Amino acid sequence: MKEKKLIFIDDDELLIDIVKIISSTLNETKHLSKSYYRSGDEFLKNTLINDYASTDNYVFLDLNMPGLDGWQVLEELMAFNFSKELKIFILSSSIHPRDKERAEANPLVHGYIEKPLSKQKLLDCITKNKVEV
Repeated sequence: MKEKKLIFIDDDELLIDIVKIISSTLNETKHLSKSYYRSGDEFLKNTLINDYASTDNYVFLDLNMPGLDGWQVLEELMAFNFSKELKIFILSSSIHPRDKERAEANPLVHGYIEKPLSKQKLLDCITKNKVEV
C-alpha cells in the first residue's frame, strides 16, 4: 500500500493555519506527510523536481491565486501527465455553478470543496477518494 501525502495549494495563510490544525488533530491524517504551497507556481516548480509516484497524493487546490491560478495548474499537470499520481480536490470559496461544472468535467479533479475545509470533508477525500458536492 502506498504512503498517503496531503498537499495544500492556497495563498490564504489563515486557511493554511486551519488546515494544519485540522490535519494534525485527526487520527487518520496526523501521521501523514504534508506539504503547503502559497502559489501554483511554487507547487509546479516542486512537482517537477519530486517523484510522487511512490505516494498517494491528495492535492487541495485553490482556484483564485496570484500567478498561476488553479485552472492553469491543472492544465500544466495534464501536460506533464501527472494524473495517476495526484488526486486533486478543488478547494475554493467560489460558489459559481460554472466553476463546479468545469471542475467536474476535468479528469484530474476528484471533487469540489467549498471553503472552509472541515474535518469531515478532509476525511471524505482521503477515505472515499471523492467528496460530495
